[in-house]
Amino acid sequence: MRKKLSHVLKIAIFIVLFLSVPMLFAGEGTEEPVFIQTPDVVYVGSPYDIVSQMLHLAQVKKDDLVVDLGCGDARMLVLAAQKYGSRGKGYEIDPVMVTESRKNAERNSVSGLVTIIQADIFTVDISDADVLPVYLLPEMNLRLVPQFETLKPGSRLVFHNYDLYGYIPDKKVEIISNEDNSLHTLWLYTTPLKKEG
Repeated sequence: MRKKLSHVLKIAIFIVLFLSVPMLFAGEGTEEPVFIQTPDVVYVGSPYDIVSQMLHLAQVKKDDLVVDLGCGDARMLVLAAQKYGSRGKGYEIDPVMVTESRKNAERNSVSGLVTIIQADIFTVDISDADVLPVYLLPEMNLRLVPQFETLKPGSRLVFHNYDLYGYIPDKKVEIISNEDNSLHTLWLYTTPLKKEG
């Protein structure tokens, strides 16, 4: 009898909860839906030795502004500031990574040189960049071409593992990382970009 009562009680609780769930979400219906923008890709940081090679390939100088689209933990900007004394601006959509990247700049005593902005990389103005390190998927690279075309002549773009399809690079370098023992390919482009064919 006790077992049967316990079973009936569980069913009654389930029915009450089931019927009350829609009430939790019911409202006036006048509020606009809230859309949360999420990253287009999962963050995967470049190995530090590859980051160093990307900056070297771009010939970063102290008076350069390095702009990183989808900066993740800001390792590229932090190293550029430490090694070359250059200013850096990173754009990142993920609020958790924005916090982490700001902490990384602070931890490495370069927060005076590195600025992190939470934004969608496809909507930002990058025309002031001298150097753009890029580690994004091929389709994202192509979506960014209109923004790349706003860069001043002589700006340097370095792509990691995914080139800018349909455009002629100035240089291609293959490097085996000491950190992950993998082959990494880097492409250097300078603006104005040159289309193939």
